[in-house]
Amino acid sequence: MKKHITVEAIEKYAAVSKDKAAIHLDVDAARAAGFDQPLVHGIYVMGLAQSLFMEGHPKQWITAYKMKFQKPLLVDTIAVFNFERVKDSVGVTVTKENGDKIAVGTFLVKELQR
Repeated sequence: MKKHITVEAIEKYAAVSKDKAAIHLDVDAARAAGFDQPLVHGIYVMGLAQSLFMEGHPKQWITAYKMKFQKPLLVDTIAVFNFERVKDSVGVTVTKENGDKIAVGTFLVKELQR
């Protein structure tokens, strides 16, 4: 599943989360840190992965999660989210379109009881 991470989305996330660190919002601060563009908040990536999974699996509930970041994701980039279900666990891999791995993680899930 592909998702374009826009400047506007990161600005909204920064306002809501109150994480307004310059490296996420300011091109000059990102360049001073060695990046071409501001960086996407890691917790935004993890939350987006959870939301995308839940969107496609409305009868599932995430009970635990972990994610390890391998590279930063730059704002105004398309991220690709892949999910692989194995029993009560879902493997999550986040890459850029060119295949560069950004993060890997796991969700523990269970069926909602109705």
